[in-house]
Amino acid sequence: MQFRSQSPHHSPPACSPDVDIRGFCLPGFEGVAEAMRANMRAGQEIGASFAMQVDGRLVVDIWAGHQDPAKTRAWEQDTLVCVRSVTKAVSATCILMLVDRGVLELEAPVARYWSGFGRQGKSAITVAHLLSQTAGIPYLDALPARGGFWDPDRVCEAIEAQQPQWPAGTVPCYHSFSIGLIYQELMRRVDGRTVGKFLREEVSQPFGIEFHIGLKPEEDARRAQWVPDLGAASWASMKGIGDSPMVRAWQALPLEEDGNSPAYRFNEFPSGNGHSNARAMARLFGILARGGHAGGRQLLSEALLARASAECWDATEYMTRRPFRYGLGYMLSCPPFPFGGHRANFGHVGTGGAFGFADPVRALSMAYCGNRMAPVADQGPNAARLIEAAYACHASPARSLAIDSTQPR
Repeated sequence: MQFRSQSPHHSPPACSPDVDIRGFCLPGFEGVAEAMRANMRAGQEIGASFAMQVDGRLVVDIWAGHQDPAKTRAWEQDTLVCVRSVTKAVSATCILMLVDRGVLELEAPVARYWSGFGRQGKSAITVAHLLSQTAGIPYLDALPARGGFWDPDRVCEAIEAQQPQWPAGTVPCYHSFSIGLIYQELMRRVDGRTVGKFLREEVSQPFGIEFHIGLKPEEDARRAQWVPDLGAASWASMKGIGDSPMVRAWQALPLEEDGNSPAYRFNEFPSGNGHSNARAMARLFGILARGGHAGGRQLLSEALLARASAECWDATEYMTRRPFRYGLGYMLSCPPFPFGGHRANFGHVGTGGAFGFADPVRALSMAYCGNRMAPVADQGPNAARLIEAAYACHASPARSLAIDSTQPR
């Protein structure tokens, strides 16, 4: 196979005619493109991208397929797609940055910064409880059924009116819907900006990471169409099908919402409407894999990052009834989402198969996203194939260790 191995700024076809993989792999990492080709041939993908950094260098940056089911628009180098709950880790990173700056304290009650939050028995909930998904408020029952969560005032009122399901810190429960909305209001109270605006100004621009919570029109023009799958239990629950904690958690999502509406694209939903690509996510998690620093800038301090990526709990959590491990804001390697099987790895997954994670032991990161939702409740075969191939290439003595200095950090 021929790859443009020295420059990520050109993207000639890099495979056989039947599956056009574009982008580049450095010598020794071509097996990752073979894994992407296998995914595309299996027919479960419409379009997707995958990227990998090692020691701050981009060693794989590939994409394939189309932005729409009709296959009228090819997936491009700068295509953006909704990465669903990977957004939670990015939102949490913003909150952790405020902790680093002394604006927030992990062990402080949220009510110190937002007095109304303490109503209805929530006064003992701390910032750390929010980040570790043990706050006990996975539901926002006061939001109108099938609507209302784009109104920040209504969301704030619903959060303040919500009674906790359990005492803070006692029950691990993935706050699938509510956590990003709580982050949003907390950010507004202590910083004055929204999570999306803070992300643009404090992360995306200074670190060169294209991740948006709330798209601008010019960004939306590069957005791939999200293709949901009601065969996926999590999406069915979001649409009110069945009787589960997830159905209750997502009761405010309009039934007609498919992740493509103007409201979903242009508003901010820090739980799940972040738009990005694999290259940008690999850069973010690559910074985290190397202690939180890049190019002389600090994203997170090493001390706080070590605490955030340490295990807070390892249990079958309440919302999905699956075995999770969680730190402060980050999902840790666990059976449904092993991130390569190394327990020190941390990041997040998104409904449908997207992921981004850091491997601090090997100073590497990987990220993947596509626009067709995988009907699986775990990592899924496509993601697993890419991760396995990437680790195999990394471990192979055939891979090039002399990464060209022109590769971006």
